[in-house]
Amino acid sequence: MLLSKLANQIKIDILKIILVGNYSKDNQESMKRFLNVLELGLSKNNIEYITWKPIILFGFLFNRTNVGFGKWLAYIDKYIFTYIVFYIKVIVNEFKLNNTIYHICDHSNAVYINIFPFKKTVITCHDVLAIRGALGFRDAYCNASGFGKMLQHLILKNLSKNIHIAFVSKNTLNQFKEIGKKLFIQNYKVIHNGLNADFKKLNLTEIENLKVKYPNFPTGKFILHVGSNLERKNRKLLVNMLFQLNNNYKGNIYFAGEKPNEEVINLATQLNIKNRIFFIEKPNHEFLNLLYNTCDAFIFPSFTEGFGWPIIEAQTCGAPVICSNIEPLPEIGGKSVLLANPNIADEFVTQFLHLKDNAFKTELIELGYENASFYSTNQMVNNYIDLYNTILK
Repeated sequence: MLLSKLANQIKIDILKIILVGNYSKDNQESMKRFLNVLELGLSKNNIEYITWKPIILFGFLFNRTNVGFGKWLAYIDKYIFTYIVFYIKVIVNEFKLNNTIYHICDHSNAVYINIFPFKKTVITCHDVLAIRGALGFRDAYCNASGFGKMLQHLILKNLSKNIHIAFVSKNTLNQFKEIGKKLFIQNYKVIHNGLNADFKKLNLTEIENLKVKYPNFPTGKFILHVGSNLERKNRKLLVNMLFQLNNNYKGNIYFAGEKPNEEVINLATQLNIKNRIFFIEKPNHEFLNLLYNTCDAFIFPSFTEGFGWPIIEAQTCGAPVICSNIEPLPEIGGKSVLLANPNIADEFVTQFLHLKDNAFKTELIELGYENASFYSTNQMVNNYIDLYNTILK
């Protein structure tokens, strides 16, 4: 056993990892945090790495490169200039080193796969929502334009190459197998994400001090949702849930992330509960950590997800979690979450009312702490290091 560990350590010591990140103006915060966690983990394990990011050339001309004309110029940056630069870098690197592992940290960059040596390339697949949407799966809640469909088909084709794929959940793997039945897929592994930010339980003194710091902190009791206005996030269910709770709950709902769209506001107005719907637009990490710590419950009724980071963020902060019964949320939450049909607000109401039993609520919170501990960044990084080692054997 000792010799085996020593052999693995020697192999790691001569290993060099090239991490391929995202186009930095895409504003994909979760992908940036995933890359940062991986970089930090490799550093702690004394593994040499460098990070390559897609070139920003035309993107400097626009504040946003995910809409309008700026989006098309960003495509030129990512799929023409970056392709050429990466191609040259790989040639130079392969000439110098033979022990390099290339890790493409987001499957949306699968368009670059043909540049890299297949047998030494790892790609992390965070979800297949956009691919399924492009193929016409309505339950993906991810519509695609004509060009978007072409791009997703290309990503799917490249993911079928003889590379190593790390799927962030069993559900994502199963969905990929479903859509890629006629494609080649051989080298794959499920590596769950780790908590990618410093969320933690706060003591009463810390909570009171932070409440003073943030004047828009919720007054009174509240239910929390964290996410965007995407249809798959199912924000309207929380409005219906609050309405159906009626006199059983006097608190409010706070949406953290994007400001609720007109559909959510109009629904709340129709149900005469608009005065109980609040939003905190893009709270910083400290404020979000405070919200998780002080909410009565964190509700996550998504129709579809790739992993479900907010579940373990909330549990780490001691919030009881009620989420959709659609995978991968049951996979990630296990017995530590309460499950409900995302199409039926009344089921969420029933589960929420269970939390009135303090003993039951306390037990659920403890199960949440235990569950969140399984998704440590150290474990995630170690799993990737094991994968790198396996490739070199």
